[in-house]
Amino acid sequence: MFLTIERTFLVLKYFHSNLHGTKNKNIMKKLGLLFTIGLVLFFVSCDTEQFGENELDATNLKNSEEDAEKDGCETGFAICAPEISACFLDEGFNRWGWTIGPVASWNGNHTYRIYAGAGQCDTSKGEVAGKVILNYFNGVAQVDFIAEDGYVFKETHLYIGNDQFPMQRRGNREVPTVAPGQYPYKHGNLDNVAMDSYTVDGLSGDVYLIAHSVVCIDLD
Repeated sequence: MFLTIERTFLVLKYFHSNLHGTKNKNIMKKLGLLFTIGLVLFFVSCDTEQFGENELDATNLKNSEEDAEKDGCETGFAICAPEISACFLDEGFNRWGWTIGPVASWNGNHTYRIYAGAGQCDTSKGEVAGKVILNYFNGVAQVDFIAEDGYVFKETHLYIGNDQFPMQRRGNREVPTVAPGQYPYKHGNLDNVAMDSYTVDGLSGDVYLIAHSVVCIDLD
């Protein structure tokens, strides 16, 4: 069990009141130095937390993906050209996937491939299971998930906004997240559909997009 700061002060006070002499003063100086170093490490560790999902998000994500795999499904993410697609792993997160952008509103329609099962952002490990079409104009984005022949969607999750990643509250601050359950737009328990759509308004300027899906083999 770690000592609280208050208890540590009491320990130092005790030693100070009971130790005398030059040798013991040197001991006190060393104890004070160790205490100072401990405080610095404590505060620095709080301020340099990694951007990865918290334990609950990671556990829920793992369970969700394991359930999907049992059903013959895979997690999928949309990707564009390398110069406007950033792998989550390269940005300090602990899972694969891509954020796309920035995308300007006057560029018309954009089409992105959905790769399923492309672990470590290695597309050679995955399969093209569909596409995402983004039409962004005048502050309104129309986003369509379209499955390739032989595939269907069980779930879709969408983030689109001015930041590269969505944000979530952690303690008294907000931090970036890539956990699909934290995306602001989501459709769960889809009935194995070949297409799913979102319309998002109130946007402005260049935007980033993350399009996640649970893709399954069409057994019908």
